[in-house]
Order: sequence, then C-alpha cells, then structure tokens
Amino acid sequence: MTTKDHDDLTARLTAVADGPAPPPRIDVGRSVAEGTTRLRRRRLAVVGAVAVATAAVITVTSLLAPAGGSAVPAPPVGSTVSPSPSASPSATPTPTGFDPLTTEVHFGWLPDWAGGERGIGYETGYHGIHAEARGTGENAPRILLSQYPVGEQPPMTTGGSPLTKVDAEPIDGRTAYWVVPQRGSGSSEPTLRWLTASGRWAEITGYGGKPGDVTEEVLHKAAGDVRFGHWNVPLPVRFTGLPEAFKATDVQLSVPDTDGVGAWSLWVMFQLDGKNVSVNMRPNGPHATFTGTDGSPYTDPNPPLVAVQNGVEVSIASGAGMPATLEQLGGLPWMLAHTTALGPDPGSWTTDVIR
Repeated sequence: MTTKDHDDLTARLTAVADGPAPPPRIDVGRSVAEGTTRLRRRRLAVVGAVAVATAAVITVTSLLAPAGGSAVPAPPVGSTVSPSPSASPSATPTPTGFDPLTTEVHFGWLPDWAGGERGIGYETGYHGIHAEARGTGENAPRILLSQYPVGEQPPMTTGGSPLTKVDAEPIDGRTAYWVVPQRGSGSSEPTLRWLTASGRWAEITGYGGKPGDVTEEVLHKAAGDVRFGHWNVPLPVRFTGLPEAFKATDVQLSVPDTDGVGAWSLWVMFQLDGKNVSVNMRPNGPHATFTGTDGSPYTDPNPPLVAVQNGVEVSIASGAGMPATLEQLGGLPWMLAHTTALGPDPGSWTTDVIR
C-alpha cells in the first residue's frame, strides 16, 4: 500500500469513525469475504491503518466457562497503571463484572488441520456471534459456524444473488440442506444449514485450504458434533472503573492472529458518545507493519497510545474523534490506566472482564 493510498484511505475512513457504529445485525455466514471486508473497514476507521494489522480474537475452547458458572484461573499478579486522582469518572461505574465475548456454538469434531481446540476463535458484534476453526499458512482452511436468532429464517440470497437449496443428509434426524448459487450467479463456498433441537437454524461454511480440507463430508461431520448453549470466552484483559456509558459493541479474539505472526490477538471496540474507542492486544513481539512505496513506515495521523503490560502489547485508539466523555476523564491515558493485560498465557485469562 502506497503512502498516497494510505492518505486517501485515511480521509475516507475518518468520516466513518466520526459517526456512530452501524447497528448490530446477525447474519454471519453469508459471506466471509464480505464480512471480513466490512469488519476490517470499521476497524480501520477506529484505529487507523497500523492497527488494521491487529486482527483480533480467539481462545482455547477448553477454557470456555458456562455463563455465570465455574471460576477461571486467577490472573497473575503484575504491575498495573494507577489512574490519576483527578481523573475519576463522572458517571457511575459498572456495578458488576461481565464478559463481553460470549458464544452460543461450540465445535466438537474437527479435521486435523484445525490443530484441535487451540485453533478455534470467537467473535461477537456487528456480524453476530460465530466461532471459527482456522488452520495455518497461506490460504489457510477455515470453518465458520453460527446460529440464527430465534424465529429467523436463513436468507436465500447472498450479495444480491439468489441461492438454491439442495437436500442434505439429516443431522440428528432433523432437516438439513446445502446452499448453492443459482447458475450464472457466481461461485460459493460449501455451506450447510440445519435445524437444531431448539428450533433455530445453524450454519457451517468452509473456506480456503487445499483440496480435501473443507469438503461437504468434512462440514457435515463437523456439524453433527456441534454443541449449542451459552459460554463466556476468557479474555486476556480486565477493564475496571469504566462508566456505564462505555458499551463494548464488538469483540474478536484470534488464535493465531490473522497476520500469522503472533500467537493470538484481541480487538475490543467500545462505543461512547456516538464515537468509537478501540483496544488492541497481542503478545509483545514482532508484528506486521505497513510501508509506503519508498519503504518508509506508514505514520498514522491519529496514532494509538501503546504500552506493554505483563508481556502484552496494549494499543488504545479513538480514531479521528475523541469521545467528549473520555476526553473529560483524561483521554487515552485514562483508558490505559483502567486497562490491565493479564499476560500472554491463556491459563491466566478471565471471564470477569469488565468491572
């Protein structure tokens, strides 16, 4: 990407960042290509081009805790940044802790390329709730899993193109069908939908990889072993003392991170006063950077505030528009003082994320 491209992109995205985030919608499985592009645009608008490299999100499913259920390992004792006495929030802090990343779907059987439970990630927010199993390497195979809301019928179009149903072998004795594009309406990745025991529709889609990685047989077998429920996903961060006006609208945890450089990355977006504030985390170490045609590093016109806590790089940004409430509290330094990274080891993460 050239410097001119960055300048043009920044100008367009600044306008997006100054406005409120789009309303949530739950339609995850229609198109990962479309969804990833939209999510990346929103992330760029919030944190600038440098933070785009920080795709965020995923965790070890063995650490999933039922909502309101069992406790997770205590976070390690480490240094934290104490807030300035003059920077106390003017609004009432959130009274009890909660986890902004929950999932309704949980993979069971997966092919060997998924790397077991450590290759599963989760996301909630603009594109609903979904889980993703992902391999490694260029054009890594992926399996995306989601569940439609109660009473909602899956759409029979994608990107404006019509889709056709093709009967599939039932799953647990219930209706299942493949979704394929109508002739002349473009290509589609293998997608299977089935009716669950609760009466809701679930969807599983395969992408990328080598021939044989995400076949219909693989997807059907994976779908037959999916579990449904409600789980909190442990995260490598704890936020304390945030006013109730801070709303975590999007959370994404990736393992490994989508740049393929770090072991994982986390992205949390808060909405406040109609503007966005993002928190990005990854294990401290090398990561991808953007440069111009002359090879010089790209300079973000709205650089994030970056610090290292407990072996984790923490990056906080507000794009081109600082929310008035946050500015009154002390800006990005205040937000950093109320953000604690719990370390790179998933064993130290927590579901008591926002207190």
